[in-house]
Amino acid sequence: MEPTPIPVPDGLRGLPEEAIDALRRLRLELEALSGLDERTIELTRVGALVALGAPADSIGAHVTRAVAGGISPEDIWGALLAVAPLVGVPRLIDAVPAVRTALDP
Repeated sequence: MEPTPIPVPDGLRGLPEEAIDALRRLRLELEALSGLDERTIELTRVGALVALGAPADSIGAHVTRAVAGGISPEDIWGALLAVAPLVGVPRLIDAVPAVRTALDP
């Protein structure tokens, strides 16, 4: 099964198309090597993006991808709750609005 596409965030617009294609290929290769299913990969990525304090566009793109892949909003919120004790309230303050916006466009 082909992984659900991730739209190119506005923050990457302007990069050469070849660079964006290389990033996509790398993502697909690493996903295949991980041995994880798409659901686990996306929930892991959402948690990692929150932990990194990633831009709202990045979080939103992966939440949208997760939903397109059949992951429930409850499971996405669960991923945030699972990382909350590790990342702290400041990261959640940034992440929760991005998740909420992606879930309720």
